[in-house]
Amino acid sequence: MKLQNKITLITGSTSGIGEATAKLFAKEGATVIVNGKNNSKGGLNVVNEITSAGGSAIFIQADVADQKNVDGMFEKIIKQYGTIDILINNAGVARSKTFLETTYQDWLNEFNDNFFGTVLCSQRATGIMLAKKSGVILNTSSIRGNLHTGREGIMPYSAAKAAVSNFTTTLAKELAPSIRVNAVAPGFTYTPYYDTLTEETKKGFIEKTYLKRFIQPNEIAEAFLYLATAEAITGEILVVDGGFTLKNG
Repeated sequence: MKLQNKITLITGSTSGIGEATAKLFAKEGATVIVNGKNNSKGGLNVVNEITSAGGSAIFIQADVADQKNVDGMFEKIIKQYGTIDILINNAGVARSKTFLETTYQDWLNEFNDNFFGTVLCSQRATGIMLAKKSGVILNTSSIRGNLHTGREGIMPYSAAKAAVSNFTTTLAKELAPSIRVNAVAPGFTYTPYYDTLTEETKKGFIEKTYLKRFIQPNEIAEAFLYLATAEAITGEILVVDGGFTLKNG
């Protein structure tokens, strides 16, 4: 097992990419803290699936964009496990509006959910990891955070994910050599959100890639596993998008 006894917090892991990553990391021996803001039922289901398969996991409900929630979550982790080895900042959400429809509060909401949660959790994890001079921080960015590939209609989300990518590379500089910091930038990954879209919309997304298919959540999870164990890599944004950026770069 590649992650035997590694205490791993995965934010936004009650479904989709986070759920797949939690299950894969547990399979590789990690003790997983599943986290979600609202979906406690989903979080407990993920924990039950992991423990039923012989893995180790707990669920902590917390809003990672709220300082008190973050502090409380980390206090619980330290009380139960004494440390944290891997942090995966995965929580996030995209809301659709045209630029002129967006308000100041819309922009704040997108940055809170998609960027500031990453900052707050990283700060708490960094203090713990620096004390023992080891640790891994992994962030979920997006192809929408890459230069030239932000999408109209989700401009605040795109900007927030661009901030995540920049934060990743800059934090890697500050925390080296003790802590490695990397990110995964998923492309069109088939999560439950895609079930709400029309077939025409989904076909249009696929046509924008070279591989002509959706990425699956477990494929993003495998990218996170790679970065968690690749000791020579820090400050990188690993794009997993089926060739989307080849067409749109």
